[in-house]
Amino acid sequence: MKKTIQVTFLFFLVITSAAAQDVHFSQFYYSPFTLNPSLAGTMDGQYRVGGIYKNQWGSVTSPYVYSTPSVSGDFKLFAGGYSYNYLGLGVLLLNDKSGDGGLSNLTAMLSASYHQSLDKEGNFHIAIGLQGGMVQKKIDFGKLDFYDEFDGLGFNGITAEHFDYYQIGYADFAAGASFDGIISSSTRVQFGGAAFHLTTPTESFFAVSDNVLNMRYVAHASATFGVQNKFYIFPFIQYQIQNNDNELVLGSNFGINLNNNPRQMPSVFYVGAFTRAGVDVIPTIGIMMKGVQAGLSYDITTSSDLSPATANKGGFELAIVYTGNTKPPRHYKRIYCPAF
Repeated sequence: MKKTIQVTFLFFLVITSAAAQDVHFSQFYYSPFTLNPSLAGTMDGQYRVGGIYKNQWGSVTSPYVYSTPSVSGDFKLFAGGYSYNYLGLGVLLLNDKSGDGGLSNLTAMLSASYHQSLDKEGNFHIAIGLQGGMVQKKIDFGKLDFYDEFDGLGFNGITAEHFDYYQIGYADFAAGASFDGIISSSTRVQFGGAAFHLTTPTESFFAVSDNVLNMRYVAHASATFGVQNKFYIFPFIQYQIQNNDNELVLGSNFGINLNNNPRQMPSVFYVGAFTRAGVDVIPTIGIMMKGVQAGLSYDITTSSDLSPATANKGGFELAIVYTGNTKPPRHYKRIYCPAF
């Protein structure tokens, strides 16, 4: 019973504070539009579709109450011309569900980007991107329990707590810039930065509130390093800050090419390890072949305020991305890079 009260109170604090409550994926490299809107169209192909499903903290309350399904897609416009400049358009849909109170976050975003080639072969690009859309959040007040409901024997359903709204919605916007460079047939680098919640929208279930969604700033970098078309290293790093909270995720996947034909695109099996610094470690496993990239990760909580309740358990995350027209145009060097 004590654990139930603690978790309920923690959940109440979460929903009354908007700071640093953005969705964040462990395999962030498979979720370009929660990372940087300028990544729309940054791919070795003409279009890309993908999805991520995250389930976590089943040990805190009932199973599956902390889940985040997300789907996205993007494509290029005017690519392959003599200048190798192009536009990218993308869409993101996600529905995050948190806690026994049924707090849900339905987000729909559109992203648009412009990619400027820096060389005559189109192997190096800088990009700028904008993102805009709508966010809708809902809560089931009837599923929540509060301190004043507890009468010593159980929760009697009588409380002085209330919300003015059970559903809220607002427009949200983001902007970002990035660099993508194919250095050789086995080396690629990418880095960028973005800012989310540019208008700092008000987010509250109360009629009178000064609670705003603070801007979230993201910096990220990734690379592909291949050795004799056999072994691959895929390092990634992401740092984000929102209000007084910050998060650093870094690590690397290590792949082996199972396709011995040097004239064909590699078929890579990879394993890796990441860390969300000071919070958890994240082992990963996945494949990349014939335009399909799929990864599975598991967050293992190592140190956080929820460690006693979670029993150091985290959550699974499954990601899959398909890129169409994966054979690079002739002016591209042959390379295989995860996610982007």
